[in-house]
Amino acid sequence: MIGEGYFGKVYRAQLRDGHIVAIKRAKMEHFASLRAEFSNEIALLKKIEHRNLVQLLGYIDKRNERIVITEYVSNGTLREHLDGQRGLVLSFNQRLEIAIDVAHGLTYLHLYAEKPIIHRDVKSSNILLTEGFRAKVADFGFARTGPTEPDQSQIQTDVRGTAGYVDPEYLRTNHLTVKSDVFSYGVLLLEILSGRRPIEVRRGARERITVRWAFEKYNRGDVKEILDPMLTESVNEDILNKIFDVAFQCVAPTRADRPAMKEVVERLWKIRRDYAKTQRRAEMAL
Repeated sequence: MIGEGYFGKVYRAQLRDGHIVAIKRAKMEHFASLRAEFSNEIALLKKIEHRNLVQLLGYIDKRNERIVITEYVSNGTLREHLDGQRGLVLSFNQRLEIAIDVAHGLTYLHLYAEKPIIHRDVKSSNILLTEGFRAKVADFGFARTGPTEPDQSQIQTDVRGTAGYVDPEYLRTNHLTVKSDVFSYGVLLLEILSGRRPIEVRRGARERITVRWAFEKYNRGDVKEILDPMLTESVNEDILNKIFDVAFQCVAPTRADRPAMKEVVERLWKIRRDYAKTQRRAEMAL
């Protein structure tokens, strides 16, 4: 077994042809209640194909078995790496590339899938990493097809997601839009940079909610204090300000103030180019 979630347990398996896959098997106690989530995940996974989204390979839905078979992504979850469970500390460049990969995957879902898809559960434990530290978005059990009519921007649905990542407007109104994923992505981006979970239950009240804690630091100009203390490398403060600008715009309280994921990708690309330039200048100065 390589993982366990609300839906069921996840196993690493080898097919007869030697191909390694991941198998997610529904828990018997949730078999009836998770029927909709299972059917939904299959229906959506069948429609998508992108290098930054976990690929569906097959499924079983017979009698007392519900199984989803996907590609096996071998290097664990992003959260495991941020927690230090996988050994090496992720470098700033690796974190930036992971953030870009996730943004690419969400942009595809929102803009380029057959119909807009809202993931609804973007979080670090749903981001899988390859051996080359490329990121893939996983777990589409809560995903929903978004509005398809030109005059619609939202759908009404019961709230799903994980505490700390859920769009506050969605929580308040039950109105789901692609900007709900953007909020979750902003929380994730802060998590990638700080190493902290969205809710740090063992910390004092001022530091417990990572978005609030980081925003206070950001407003005071103390952006370097937000960075994961496990990161020993020096990062140009201008680069940090730019990437935190993106993160805090994504977690804006109102949807209208949040960027689209396509804009996020474009801004992160520019930050990547600027970061590469600062690294080259630093190397030349040695």
